[in-house]
Amino acid sequence: MDLTPEERRHIYEEEKARLEAEANAGRGDSGTTGLPPGLAGLLCYLGMWVTGIIFLVLEQHNRQIRFHAAQSIVTFGALTLLSIVLRFIPFVGGLLATVVGITVFILWLVLMVKAYRGEFYRLPLASDLADALLNAVSGVVNKSKTAEVVVPVTAPPEPPPTPRSRTGNILESVFAIIFSLVMLVIINVYYDYIAYYWQQDGVWVRQSLVTGEWHTWLPVVNTAIILSVIAHVVLIIDGRRLVRESGRIIIDVLTIIVMGSLLSVFPFDFHPLPIPEALAVFMMRMGLGISMIVLIVVAVVRLVRLIIAVLRT
Repeated sequence: MDLTPEERRHIYEEEKARLEAEANAGRGDSGTTGLPPGLAGLLCYLGMWVTGIIFLVLEQHNRQIRFHAAQSIVTFGALTLLSIVLRFIPFVGGLLATVVGITVFILWLVLMVKAYRGEFYRLPLASDLADALLNAVSGVVNKSKTAEVVVPVTAPPEPPPTPRSRTGNILESVFAIIFSLVMLVIINVYYDYIAYYWQQDGVWVRQSLVTGEWHTWLPVVNTAIILSVIAHVVLIIDGRRLVRESGRIIIDVLTIIVMGSLLSVFPFDFHPLPIPEALAVFMMRMGLGISMIVLIVVAVVRLVRLIIAVLRT
């Protein structure tokens, strides 16, 4: 079959692009991380969505590595969240979560092998979401690249924060301290008011939703609140960026510990509520689980940025 000049030129361009890509892979176009693309792609999937976030933040040049990082975040982040949610479904939830776990393990192996071999393997749907994620952060990446061109080898010291930003950070810490102290009083003194209220014969009736396990959880949350208040006091005294980011990471970790311990102890009894108790438990556990995942992602991103800032100082 005869080909038109346009078709031949199109085939030529595709073959040329493929050969150039293979040549670049052979030369080890490591990008920002300094790692061979195959090894960097494998590492994007090794720690699932956690290493995906790390490499998406660190890698600023190699599109293939960034795609593997984004696809790892989208794929394993969604499957992890799905597995957590399924475990709260009565009867069949555990079985479905097991099926998801097996799927995750198979995808984990396949994606690592293909990435190490240099294959630009695209999962259905997840690859489109990964492209969307890369497009969403492309503006930040381009700014980072521009900054790297103009920054000298020895980076200048970090300028002091402007009065407005410094004031905003102080006010944020002050409000956080006030909120923490109020919560400290509520959870230790007025926890019985965490209850279901209804009117009976014109009189308000209260039935507490808190069980005796509440006192098992209290030492954890009290310690976390006190440490959080101390961290905010330090942030008020010292406004340097490294101190600020370190303090916020510590506060995020403390919050994650509090939520995790609350999920483990779960000192609540929802049977007085006018909705099925299983549904109330599911909704609260799902909310806590999603919040923990979000905080973990935020803490990891902040930690990576802190490491980069330290290395560039």
